[in-house]
Amino acid sequence: MTASSPALPVVGWERLSADSRRRLVTSLVYAAVAGGVVLAGRLSGLLEGGVGLGVAVLLVLAVPTSRELSRRVLIAGCAVLGWVPLLWLGPPVPGVGRVTIALVVLAGALAAWVGWSDRPWVRVQQLVPRMRLVDALIPITVVVGLLQLAPWLRAKTAAQSLGLLFSAWDHSAHYAMVSMIRHHGATVDALPEPGGGFRWQFESYPQGFHALLVSIMELQHGARPGDLQAELLAYSQAAALMVVLTAVIVVAGLCALAPLRTRPAVALPVAAYVTTIFYVGPAATAIQGAIGNFTLACALCIAAALVALPAPRALDPWSVLAIGGAVVGVAFTWVLMLALAVPAAALVLLPPRRRWRWSRSAAIVTAVVAVVTALCAWRVLVILGRVRESDPLTIPSGGVPPVNLGLYVVGALGLLAACLLVRHRTRTVQQRLRGLALVPVCGIAVTIGLAVAQIDANYRLSYYGYKFMLGVEIVTLVLLVVPIAYALARLPVRPRSAGTALRTGAASLVLAVSLTQVFGFTLLGFGPRGLVASAPGATAYAAQQTTLVVTPSVADLADRVAELQRTGRVPANGFYVDARTDRSPDPILMAQWYLALTGTWTAEANDVASAIDEKAYRRQPASAVLTILASSSDAVALVPREYRAAILADLDMPILEDRVIGV
Repeated sequence: MTASSPALPVVGWERLSADSRRRLVTSLVYAAVAGGVVLAGRLSGLLEGGVGLGVAVLLVLAVPTSRELSRRVLIAGCAVLGWVPLLWLGPPVPGVGRVTIALVVLAGALAAWVGWSDRPWVRVQQLVPRMRLVDALIPITVVVGLLQLAPWLRAKTAAQSLGLLFSAWDHSAHYAMVSMIRHHGATVDALPEPGGGFRWQFESYPQGFHALLVSIMELQHGARPGDLQAELLAYSQAAALMVVLTAVIVVAGLCALAPLRTRPAVALPVAAYVTTIFYVGPAATAIQGAIGNFTLACALCIAAALVALPAPRALDPWSVLAIGGAVVGVAFTWVLMLALAVPAAALVLLPPRRRWRWSRSAAIVTAVVAVVTALCAWRVLVILGRVRESDPLTIPSGGVPPVNLGLYVVGALGLLAACLLVRHRTRTVQQRLRGLALVPVCGIAVTIGLAVAQIDANYRLSYYGYKFMLGVEIVTLVLLVVPIAYALARLPVRPRSAGTALRTGAASLVLAVSLTQVFGFTLLGFGPRGLVASAPGATAYAAQQTTLVVTPSVADLADRVAELQRTGRVPANGFYVDARTDRSPDPILMAQWYLALTGTWTAEANDVASAIDEKAYRRQPASAVLTILASSSDAVALVPREYRAAILADLDMPILEDRVIGV
């Protein structure tokens, strides 16, 4: 340095006090050790499978968002389900995997926070939440869910897994999106076009739910995708675990409410009722009907209300972060449910002015969450702008979700009446309960608007109208217990005597068991001539148990595709026709499953598959082959090798023989 050179600015390190330097070094060492341990465990495979899932749950729940375990589960669940999918919205990132990076950062941040304190043992104690008797309902909900969804977790082969996935049409589309993210490292809308002027089929579909499934799969099985059998099994397990996760978050949110937190005898039947909704009731269609993204949106609407209701103040940073995650999660899963999520989230704004306590941290978090939420909403609009239909909400195609109009009325009108009738001694709670009435009001208003638009376009209510009604039914039936719980706040926290405690516990248990039968008989094993289960989830469970034993013959498509992939013989423009003698599978569904399993599902390929005439196929499978071959000069039809000769004989066109391949 010459004499004329300007003096260097004072280094930040030199401006720190000796104590700050010591704490900074300590926190960095703690962060490096904790992050290094997690990274080593992930790279070595020790933190995969059930161990990896357990460690991830412990790390997330160690974040001191609340002293109470139930509310910590609720806030962590909203944050994870809402914000984690954003990891997959950008371009592909090669390396150890996004979930691994997130775990390393989280472990390092927690360790640094502990190391920065003069009394690190005090902060270590803060990592462990306070638990009460009511928190036992959380692991019970997990165990019940694992038992109810056992067939999805017990599948051992690709054929078994695919046989279960054949239970609902849309599993093919959801698996395709998950597989694309697994193999390409980003959601489909962020991927480059496949080339040749083609477009990916699902580039106009928000994929927050699918990114979450990919995160679970990566957590359990690593960042690098396995073979077809491994991916099918991992997908079915992740889909089942997602159902359990959504139910647990809702149950935890209810257990965090003050009236239930100190009254386990009241919380038990509430948890039984809510668990029944998600596992065997109207929300069981999450996995049985292949609408897991929709059910996740319903759960996030409920969670947003449960975070906002007991929030200590309007701008509590953790509450804002959780509510923002819930709203973003709804936008990226089933955007119409924002009609319920927004009024639920707005409850946090209702306390009196004296509770609007501004602080620098609250202002920063609120501003960041608001900006990111707005950007996410813009991203969803861009994705939905790629939809090819001019008015997708009124399309007449699609199935009819199993909405129960009677339960819709009970939930919507019951919640509205309960919110207006229940009184509470605390002004803030009273205002927020009144505000909760906006959820059913908005649900009814949007239902009427959709019905009018669809009837005007098609002279009948169609898919999205029915599905939104199902969402209102699920959300309001769950939230109905909230004002009821606050109405029961006058009950004593503890029984006055041992005899009273015994009677209260017995009555709570009997009520809990009875509430599990609200949506139909749920018990199995009475035989076809006895008391047969009638609840949707229970009947589906029985069918799935049968599927594991007697796998549908069409499920061998997984084995046929796996063989093609092992030998590298997957044609670039191939379509599958399952030309069996009984012609049992839907030809369009089978063609779409082939596209999903091979990662070749473009919008143009979907048009070809959808053009297959099912009635003609039932009469003569060769008609489907002819439709495919006529779509383009390089199209190839793949058929079961044992039926290829019969197909060629029916076609009676030797010139096409090379384009019909047996697999």
